[in-house]
Formats: sequence, C-alpha cells, structure tokens
Amino acid sequence: MKRQALHDELLKRLKEKRRFLQVLAGPRQVGKTTLARQVMQASKLPAHYASADEPSLRHRTWIEQQWDLARLKAKENKAGALLVLDEVQKV
Repeated sequence: MKRQALHDELLKRLKEKRRFLQVLAGPRQVGKTTLARQVMQASKLPAHYASADEPSLRHRTWIEQQWDLARLKAKENKAGALLVLDEVQKV
C-alpha cells in the first residue's frame, strides 16, 4: 500500500465513531514513526506521543502513565484524543 493510502486509511479510521487500536508494523526504517506523526497532526485531535526507545522506560507502568496522560487530554475534548506509543514492543 502506498504511503498516502496508508495515511488516508489511518485518518479515516480515527474519524470513525468507534475507534479501535491501530497498529503500525513493518520493517525498520520505512517511515512508521513519520507516518504516525503526520497522522497525529492531520487528525486535529489532541495527541500524546511517547517513545519507549529509552531503556529505562521498559516497564508496564510506563504504558499506564502514557495512557493516563492521553486520558487527561481526552477529557478536555469531546472528540477524544490520540495516544501514540512508538517502539512499544520494547516495553
């Protein structure tokens, strides 16, 4: 699937009434993070981005903390908020 098509599909899914977990998976260095950040910006939703690249962050509580931060943003906006966890597989 071409990059623009992926971008458009993710945006479409974020605009659905029921939003589900979306996973961007693929080989290293193909632009997953860039695509996620572009979709965050284009969605116009309040967003929280966090990366688990830091070795000291590899604990389950880190995910809970990020969830709570995004939840605070969602409470401020009727449309919700977007949480992007980059490199989450490292946790």
